[in-house]
Amino acid sequence: MRTCYRDILRKVITSAALVAVLISCILPHVRVNADRLINLSVRANNTDPGVGDIVTVSVIADNFPDIVRFGPMKIHYDEDLAEYVSVELGGNIASFVYNTSLDTNFINISAVDQYFQETGDEDGSNTTPAEVTYSSDSQTILLSVSFRVKQDASGQIPFWIEDTGSFVSATGEEVTTVVDNSISVTISDKVSDDCDLVMLKLNNVDIEPAFSPDVTTYNATVDRSITDIAVNATPSNLWAGVIINGNSNLQFGRNKITISVTALDGVTTKEYTVNVNRREGYVPEGAGFEDMNGIYYTLLDAPASFVIPEGYSFKMRTVGVYTVPAYVKEGVSSVLLYLYDGENPPGLYMYNSDLKTVVPYVPDNFFVRKSMVLLKTEIPEGLKIPSDFTPASMEINGTIYEGFYNWENDFICYLSDEAGNCDFYEYDGVENIFFRYVPVDKTAEKTYSALLVVFMIIIVIETAFIVTIVIIVNRVLSNRNNPRPRRV
Repeated sequence: MRTCYRDILRKVITSAALVAVLISCILPHVRVNADRLINLSVRANNTDPGVGDIVTVSVIADNFPDIVRFGPMKIHYDEDLAEYVSVELGGNIASFVYNTSLDTNFINISAVDQYFQETGDEDGSNTTPAEVTYSSDSQTILLSVSFRVKQDASGQIPFWIEDTGSFVSATGEEVTTVVDNSISVTISDKVSDDCDLVMLKLNNVDIEPAFSPDVTTYNATVDRSITDIAVNATPSNLWAGVIINGNSNLQFGRNKITISVTALDGVTTKEYTVNVNRREGYVPEGAGFEDMNGIYYTLLDAPASFVIPEGYSFKMRTVGVYTVPAYVKEGVSSVLLYLYDGENPPGLYMYNSDLKTVVPYVPDNFFVRKSMVLLKTEIPEGLKIPSDFTPASMEINGTIYEGFYNWENDFICYLSDEAGNCDFYEYDGVENIFFRYVPVDKTAEKTYSALLVVFMIIIVIETAFIVTIVIIVNRVLSNRNNPRPRRV
């Protein structure tokens, strides 16, 4: 009997071992879904809205286990009673981007984590997240959809999740979802006293702090060039009245823009204020850039005593990402900017946007011509001076240039361009320009001159020889025609 029990026990243990081995072989290839159930529910911020009021319905998950995409989620509403306004994802999943589409009585929403990438086999096995994803075991707002109650609506507006779509985790598994509830909001027959704004924006101007319906005072700063600001203020209730004042003809310094909201009941009001500082300077605060050598320059407004150099005019130009005052000359790509390099006193600099070069502007050192700026430069020690040139100086446009003359009165001097390339330049007094000096090879000219001299000498010798022959011939002929008498 004992032997029988031992045999039975041995068989049970063997079977259990085989089952354990089989499970250990199978489990690595099976995606376990334990503790991965997500309960979804809907909640409204306003359960008794009036006509024109906004109702925001939020979709809430009781946990969020490394989800990287979900949807399309199908949310039901009654479009005869409410109209879709907007959707916003929850703050904890701000890395997600979403797509929406509207069907009759439904809005479809899909979302995906834009920073997540999967790495793994083509069949989806051995997939691991390439980025850290958001995960939470507590309630998470997935999205909030805003609807506006229509003008002739009455009764109740039902909202529910018709279809959750797919919820996929970072490991590629699909997580099971369950919808817990649906809700209905009752449309109030009272006249709305809602005087909140749901949006406040100033065109191309940032406000601080970020807009919130409960915050009524904001601050903003604008450049000198801004005198009018377009204000976009949207009330929570569509039929609330909005009056905007103070957003035009802005003065230097502090200006006050007011947005007055009157509720549909005609009694309840709220006022939002934006204090706008219009700066007297043209240069935006903190504006600056780096040159080709990595030196950082701060852009500044020129002082009140500043005099624009002759031949230049004031223009607003874009430097990097900033629109700033510049002093330009017709036909010259480089501009003058008022800068501070962090060490030397602020002043004018010549700036070339293509080369990213910055050179301190010293009027007596610059010669500006169309499409080129030349700078006086010391001649390096040991540099060979072009032949036939001797040291001299010349006054050009009121500035003395040290250079060299040759026997033909050509004047050259040593200059550099904006890129730092140095060379001898020759001055053309007729056109009032410098051009790069190219030495002329006069070997052929000298040869021709020598040949010409030799030729002239030959001509002179030949001429003298001919003249001599003519004289001799004339004498011979004269003697024949007039023989001398012989003496007897």
